Amino acid sequence: MTSDTSEKILDAALSVFCQKGYGACVDDIARRAGVVKQTLYHHFGSKDELFRQALQGLADELLVDLARRSGDLREDLLRFAEFYRSKAFGEQGFALQRMIAAESQRFPDLARTVYEAGMLPAWRGLATLLEEAMQRGELRRDAPDFAADMLLSMLSGQERSRRLFGMAAPGDNAADRAERIVDCFLRAYAPAPAPERVKGNKK
Repeated sequence: MTSDTSEKILDAALSVFCQKGYGACVDDIARRAGVVKQTLYHHFGSKDELFRQALQGLADELLVDLARRSGDLREDLLRFAEFYRSKAFGEQGFALQRMIAAESQRFPDLARTVYEAGMLPAWRGLATLLEEAMQRGELRRDAPDFAADMLLSMLSGQERSRRLFGMAAPGDNAADRAERIVDCFLRAYAPAPAPERVKGNKK
């Protein structure tokens, strides 16, 4: 199977899963991808593996973005924040969240799969970026894992619930929202100012 065909199957799988839930028929996925079901199984082995790899593809997009370094911490965080919000608050992102909520009782491993394939790699990548900034002295020293938690929470906040329930506030669509969040985070983690040197009295 060519990589192009593989990508078509993964794209089709994610789209169908979002529309019909994890219980979607593999025949529908194959039909949308323009392949026969045997081709799908030959490459991915099972629907579980297809689902996992489709989610991993979303996670990889975030990781690729985190791997880029501009040399400017604010610019890197802002790029990540805008990209993260576009994924988390996009139509596909909300469809995935609703699917997980609806299917978690029937498929208890589903939430773990989503977390390990999508959320965990993004969190680890962000924690690494923040730890590097702390080592350079651009952020105050703290637990990078906790700092990553804080930034991801700030990027979602109550806005996620409002959008999920169709009750978005006017400010949620503000073009500078990601920028304001990143700047607030940078102020909270700004390095402590160097202590002033006390000059001795001269005789």
